[in-house]
Amino acid sequence: MLMQGRFHHYEGYTLGKTAMPVRVMKLCGIEAVIVTNAAGALNPRFGVGDIMMIKDHINIPGMSGSHPLKGPNDKRFGSRFFALNDCYARKWRQLGETVGKELKMEGRLHQGVYTMLGGPNYETVAELKMLQVCGVDAVGMSTIPEVLTAVHCEMSVFAFSLITNKCVFDEEEEGPNHEEVIEAANDNKESLSSFVTRMVEGISADLPNNDTTDIPNGGDENKLE
Repeated sequence: MLMQGRFHHYEGYTLGKTAMPVRVMKLCGIEAVIVTNAAGALNPRFGVGDIMMIKDHINIPGMSGSHPLKGPNDKRFGSRFFALNDCYARKWRQLGETVGKELKMEGRLHQGVYTMLGGPNYETVAELKMLQVCGVDAVGMSTIPEVLTAVHCEMSVFAFSLITNKCVFDEEEEGPNHEEVIEAANDNKESLSSFVTRMVEGISADLPNNDTTDIPNGGDENKLE
């Protein structure tokens, strides 16, 4: 199943609504999800066009009581309380490292910590400095609600950020804008397509319930282009 875009909290949707498609996926039998986003780099080693595989996150909205699973728990999807120590599956990040080497992405592929702020404004200098002290490598406005819901549903998660801008720590420097984010995404769409395609193939081959016998043409004509 492939989503074109996502629902954002800043568009007026509740966090539960932003993650609703993940529950639809669960009901359709999806076992693993790949979550992507555009993010600003706090880590000075990251450049525009780099990929950061998310190894952990800091849930800023969650610290203030905002959570996609807030309210009554639906036991059809998962238990009330659940662990997050491997929410970004280590085995998929290891696969990502292998795929990155095969695609000659050395120097452009990283692992790091992601955080989500509410948006739609970009962060203040003080906020960025605070996040950097907290060990955050990249910041965006999405992803965490979907990841939390997927883990609650016992789905395996691989997530990565495309670094579309470097965070600005100088009050006198020109800040980020949406146009440069879109431009960076478009400039890297071919390499991202190759990376995601290989990850889909690798994850699919590793899933315990993987079976292509019922797929027309044996599955070969259904691969991502």
